[in-house]
Amino acid sequence: MWSLVHGPLKYSSHSFYKRQLGVVSVAPRKRACKSIAVLLLATLTTAAAFAPYRIAATKPLTSYNSSISSGYPTVVGWGGVRLDESQANSANPASQVFPGEAASNMELQAQRLQARGFNAIRVSFQSACSSPQGMGAYDPTWLNRAITIAQQYSLWIIVDYHGYNDLTNSTSVSCWLGYWSPIVQQFMGAYDQIIWEPINEPVMTNSTDVASLSDSYQQWINQARGMGDTHWIVVQNLCSSTCGFKNLADGYPTVNDTQGRVFISLHSYMGYPYYSSSWNNATADSLAQQFYKAVVSGSQRTGWPVLNTEGGADPQETNCSGGVSLPSSQCAPDQVQVGSAGYSNTTFHFIQALTSLYDSNAPQRINWLWWPMGSWTDTPLAEPTYGALSSDGWGSLLQYSPVSDPSIALDGLGGDTSCQAASCRAQLLTTTQANDVILLVVRTSSDTIVLTIGDSSGLSFTQRLSYVSTTFGGAIWEYYAIASSPLDMDNITVVADQCCFTIRGMQVLGISGADTSTVYDGDPSVPATVSCPSDACGYCYADANTNPGTCSASVQTSSAALVIAATQINDAPSCGGYSSSPAGYQPPPGFNMISAPNGNFEVDYAITNAPNYVEFNCNGTDATAIVVDAIIASG
Repeated sequence: MWSLVHGPLKYSSHSFYKRQLGVVSVAPRKRACKSIAVLLLATLTTAAAFAPYRIAATKPLTSYNSSISSGYPTVVGWGGVRLDESQANSANPASQVFPGEAASNMELQAQRLQARGFNAIRVSFQSACSSPQGMGAYDPTWLNRAITIAQQYSLWIIVDYHGYNDLTNSTSVSCWLGYWSPIVQQFMGAYDQIIWEPINEPVMTNSTDVASLSDSYQQWINQARGMGDTHWIVVQNLCSSTCGFKNLADGYPTVNDTQGRVFISLHSYMGYPYYSSSWNNATADSLAQQFYKAVVSGSQRTGWPVLNTEGGADPQETNCSGGVSLPSSQCAPDQVQVGSAGYSNTTFHFIQALTSLYDSNAPQRINWLWWPMGSWTDTPLAEPTYGALSSDGWGSLLQYSPVSDPSIALDGLGGDTSCQAASCRAQLLTTTQANDVILLVVRTSSDTIVLTIGDSSGLSFTQRLSYVSTTFGGAIWEYYAIASSPLDMDNITVVADQCCFTIRGMQVLGISGADTSTVYDGDPSVPATVSCPSDACGYCYADANTNPGTCSASVQTSSAALVIAATQINDAPSCGGYSSSPAGYQPPPGFNMISAPNGNFEVDYAITNAPNYVEFNCNGTDATAIVVDAIIASG
């Protein structure tokens, strides 16, 4: 996907290059659009009916280049994020990556990707050596930030040089190689999960000149490997832009790699201008099958695995841009949303069919990143930061197989009930799963030394910790038990050795999918305990006008985990401050509140689907101590 920028980076106008069989014509437009192999494919059909070229039945991906010794990684996510979106945005909540800053749009996008089970983000910057130029400028500081964000959320990052015409002559190729050289040199040691995409959709002067395309890619690979780089590299099919082949598999370049780390890619869209005479689901299904068979055949031919770095549901109507009211003759007849992140019913059917084919491929799914996520799109959306992954975007309707779907989850929360002892609190807990970890968190006053735990189902609780605030006094206690069968109104009581108001709060919860043999994450950072205010925790205090300060504690999980944060509060609002303040209530980013029953105690949780750095930030209240712990997922 590309966009030609004529103005400020975020609010730019765009132009559209329509490519057919090597002939490039220009038509002005106001939104980024896509010229893809699908446009070429359509010119090969008759005007009256869809009759795609029939590729012979192919086997699943079973053979790879002999230099690949251990298969290839699963990489699934979204692209369309511009490199400049890595900069802090004051309109966003606090950053979990860069302390003291507001989060960037890219950080919020990475959080959404991780939460929805994706593990990859494609980050783009514009060509330096040819026109058109779109997707914003390159800046090494921005790329460093983007890589840091990807690493924070355990995402693969595809670094996309979003150009087209850089390989059409030797001068441009030299410029392209020279521009890339310091980028690879600077960042080749930064992060293992970088994937280089040397050029987005390369155009050649001859629409069948795969040999020259292969030679240019080989020069890039040789240059990177000569510097010592070992990352994966994406090479595009010529038909991702413009090609003269009936069989799309003929457009893949042929390259060698001493590291055995090459992905082949074919961009996939269904354009209404080219399929208008047969605009229906049957056509969409046939086209999806054609793309699928082409990439399977291409992998068998080249020996390289597949990472298709673009595809989407945009019908590719030139003037169906933001601001157009539907229905409109400028859009597909079944258009649902306008603009570059928009879609029609037919194109959504196409991308859903293609996604299902890729996800179900055997023996390993075909990798993909769909387009566009990004705050620059002109589609009116409820959450414009996320592009098509907005809550009302087509990406939120798409059915797909998450890369990692953590089994660990909340399976029940305790609710307060009466307790007869003089200094006692009690909750009732019902769960639905066997072998849950039952977690109990208690907040007491300073003079409590012993807690006695009772359970109507006979559970035996083990003390995990007791942490006393060094700056304020008072303590946070944590206990756990294993319930071999589901619980039904289990009564859990906590009795203190002192009278009478020493237990300031309690919360019990059931956690399913945990590793009951170890229970807690074994990383040395777990658990994290801090007293506030302090250099380690910050100075967080309540103020009805500003919601100031941030107190924090963090852990590094070693795999998927449920992270629990317990905060001791000195008679003030919950983490996030006063909702009536000018700053407004701002809950801890990335966490969900379980309970804040009074001004003394709060419990929040987050779930990670992979090893991750997790920071709990509490602001706008009198936090005096924070405990962050991590329950490890099974498997």
